[in-house]
Amino acid sequence: MASYILYLSLSAALVAAESSFTSPPASWSESVGGWWPAPSSVTESSGPIIPSYTTPAVTTSLSSVPEYTYTSSLGPSGTAVATTVAPFPNATSSAGSPSSTSGHVVLPACKPIQYAFPAGQGGNAERAAAIKEAYLYGWEAYVKFAFGKDELQPLNGSGVNDWYGWGVTIVDAIDTAIIMNLTDVVAQQLAFIQKIDFTTTTYGPVEIFDVSIRYLGGLISAYDLLKSGQFFNDYPQNQIEALLSQAVSLADKIAFGFNTPTGLSSANVNFTSNQPVFATYTIAATNVTYNSTNTASTGTYILDWSRLSDLTGNQTYRQLAERAENYLVNPSPAPVYPGLVGTQFDIDTGRMLTFDGGFEAGVDSFLEYLLKSYQYQVSATTTQYKDFWLQAAQSAREYIALHPFGFPDLTFLSELDVNGTIALTQDDFTCFAGGNFLLGAKILDMPDLLDLGLAVTDGCHQTYNTTLTGLGPIQWRWYNASNLAYDPRDDIDAPERKFAAKYGYFIPNGEEGWASRPEPTESLFYAYRITGDARWAEYAWQNFLAINETARNANGFATVNNVNEPFGGSMTNALDSFFFAEVMKYLYLIFSDPSLIDLAEWVFNTEAHPFPVQCWGGNGSSVLGAANGTTPSLAGYA
Repeated sequence: MASYILYLSLSAALVAAESSFTSPPASWSESVGGWWPAPSSVTESSGPIIPSYTTPAVTTSLSSVPEYTYTSSLGPSGTAVATTVAPFPNATSSAGSPSSTSGHVVLPACKPIQYAFPAGQGGNAERAAAIKEAYLYGWEAYVKFAFGKDELQPLNGSGVNDWYGWGVTIVDAIDTAIIMNLTDVVAQQLAFIQKIDFTTTTYGPVEIFDVSIRYLGGLISAYDLLKSGQFFNDYPQNQIEALLSQAVSLADKIAFGFNTPTGLSSANVNFTSNQPVFATYTIAATNVTYNSTNTASTGTYILDWSRLSDLTGNQTYRQLAERAENYLVNPSPAPVYPGLVGTQFDIDTGRMLTFDGGFEAGVDSFLEYLLKSYQYQVSATTTQYKDFWLQAAQSAREYIALHPFGFPDLTFLSELDVNGTIALTQDDFTCFAGGNFLLGAKILDMPDLLDLGLAVTDGCHQTYNTTLTGLGPIQWRWYNASNLAYDPRDDIDAPERKFAAKYGYFIPNGEEGWASRPEPTESLFYAYRITGDARWAEYAWQNFLAINETARNANGFATVNNVNEPFGGSMTNALDSFFFAEVMKYLYLIFSDPSLIDLAEWVFNTEAHPFPVQCWGGNGSSVLGAANGTTPSLAGYA
């Protein structure tokens, strides 16, 4: 652990935040049907909010102290319980079923999530090997042309530092290599990671959302995997321990982004001055500009940072994330549809600035993490997150899960515009929602969510298997039940009309590219692991073949510019780190033995970095205790 841990002086603020939650109806825990009010009417066309308040001055709330020890939390009943955090894997009790010890929390039994594949069935070794080869092909190109740089530029065989010069491809890709048992690659990656200086960069203010999910999530996940006992880990011990110490070093710099009037995180942090750097949002009609934060950005810390708190014993990380989350799950003003918050919040006041809700980019991973935090560890706080997620899931089913004109069996999940109007548009980020609904269906025993998840997953696949390349576009639109488009210009566009008549959707100009995004494949992974239906694996294989045929070149893989032109038309000189972290990982896990990263034992962050679920059992042993044969005793929110 670093010599000094950042401490946020927010004891009173946390008490206030926790007490400000509105208790949900009891029926939330039983069903998502029946109680939703009619959506509020939003008629403003010139901007959703006209502010009538002043902006408070920023006050400093971060200070450096040797260590912060969190001594109490709220239990499931809302009463205070004493906790003593034991950094992983400092467990002392003997193997067997976990027992309650003073200051320690008894872990619940792991809940089965996956289809019960017969032993030795459910995988395809030949296809898994082909995907491993693709990972190695891209990795070896990165090593040849760009090792140590952030990302490979595959068209001219060079590297670029577009993520602060810390080698994001290495950190983002290491857990996939661990899972694939690529021991030589992992050794190379570990040696590099140990030497990174995350406290400084010459590349300007640091965008902390992506840095957290890619770098921090990658470090934590690699540490957990190597400590789990489920994977080869005969590497220098100091290099394995460096994964956690490097995560702490990075988190302690990112934490300055929470130094805002509300605790909502800033978009960026100046790593030299340790000051937050704000993004802004302007409402055109009023010409008022706000210090703003993106909902997905500020709402995507609660899982990774809770895990870091449990590993280090420093609850400040969890508290920072939860204080910010409180504004998002108590939105003011209320969204048009329950749970479907907009993409922009005012950092100075915590007010919601836009009504463009849905599951699209800008709000996606916020909703994803509400459920996954509950999967990771059930607590009073995460139960409230789960209940808010249920609002969003029900609103999705009732209001934005739509069928295009002439295609009653095809389902797309529409986003809303800035005023909360259904926009008849979906982006590829939204495709994660299929898998998220499927996961929620199993965790919460709600079959209707299973149906919704499969329908959304199938809709996203439709945008792959109906293009010339077999790859999906960045965004698509459709005509409503009255055969009308959101944008009247699309009503008179003859090519769009013809394409939609044949396939149920059309691709707007400028959105024809395939950006190597993982979300469609991610939901295929959940669909296959949860249902056991081989067609979802077959869809994934078709996706992989299309990637190999269209995106592969002499120097690795690249994004393509038009999915409806032969061979993608042309390529873009980019290979994002998430190609290794997410696309390759989800594909590999679909065709590996289903016991590998069992969903009962592991929860994925939004960059596909798996963390161990805080439960006991799974495939016969505790994930956390497997490394040393002892019972894990993690404290915190029980």
